[in-house]
Amino acid sequence: MADLTQLFRKYVAIIEEARNDPDGEADQRSKGVTQSNGSMEKFRIKDTFVKECSELARHILELRKVLTSLEGPYLSEGEMSEREKDDFDVEARLRLQQYVEKLKYLEKYEATRQQARKVKGDALGLMGLINGWSHTMAGFHQTTNQHRLGILQSVGLWLTATSVQLSQMQRERLSRQRELESIDFNAQLYVPTTLVSAVSHSPAVETTHEEIKQYEETMSMLTQEQLQVLQTEHEELLNQKMQELEKVQKLSKTVIEVASLQNELATHLHVQTQNINVLLDANDDIELDVQKGNRQLNKARERGSKSALMVIYMSIIFGLTILFLDYIN
Repeated sequence: MADLTQLFRKYVAIIEEARNDPDGEADQRSKGVTQSNGSMEKFRIKDTFVKECSELARHILELRKVLTSLEGPYLSEGEMSEREKDDFDVEARLRLQQYVEKLKYLEKYEATRQQARKVKGDALGLMGLINGWSHTMAGFHQTTNQHRLGILQSVGLWLTATSVQLSQMQRERLSRQRELESIDFNAQLYVPTTLVSAVSHSPAVETTHEEIKQYEETMSMLTQEQLQVLQTEHEELLNQKMQELEKVQKLSKTVIEVASLQNELATHLHVQTQNINVLLDANDDIELDVQKGNRQLNKARERGSKSALMVIYMSIIFGLTILFLDYIN
């Protein structure tokens, strides 16, 4: 029988090699990913901007949930007292003001960071061109700036929607309160018949003189007790209306303050939109420059390929010529 030991060992070696290759490739891929992560680690921005924006958005959404849950009791007449509604208005307005100030702080921080990064990028531009990663850094920071401005705009939109919801609730409350006061005022204008039973009806008054004369006749027909009752009711009604007027003025002031917050938020959103549009325009310009550079690179490659082919052909021709001359000699 023939000795197949050497052949068996060759098969075993082939199987071992095939078995070990995938692990080697996986290790190489893992190593490549690790190196890639390490190279991208220097691009990462180490701050709490995204975390703070997330917390601010969470607080805004929680306030909006509270507004939605209390909208029914807030607009009703029996579930919440006027004092509780006023306290709720003050608390909601203070929260909105705090959120607006926080949003302003984040916007200022991001603008300062982008400006500092731009100055640093301009200073390191030549070194980046030498090292070959200038375009990578520019693209990374461009995308990061767009992402962060988009986060700020989203938070601003949520804050504006919450402010609008609160303003609508306050306007609805003010409108209903005015309607109730109008109905109550018309009801209190009713004078009991016991007080005017002695007053005779007269035709419509045409002149001021006749009106004064009719008033004097009517007052002369009333007793002193009836006049005292009318005066007391008049003073009570006047005091009540003055208190209601103060409440309406306070609520109107709250609505005006919320409206001013809305205008301020709208201004911030407009500025953010302009900044994002500027970044998008700059991104479009960068994409056009990259496309132009790719076209020029492709043309250069084509010219290089043609030059290489020409050199090869010339080398072959010169070689054949030399061989021919050498053969003749």
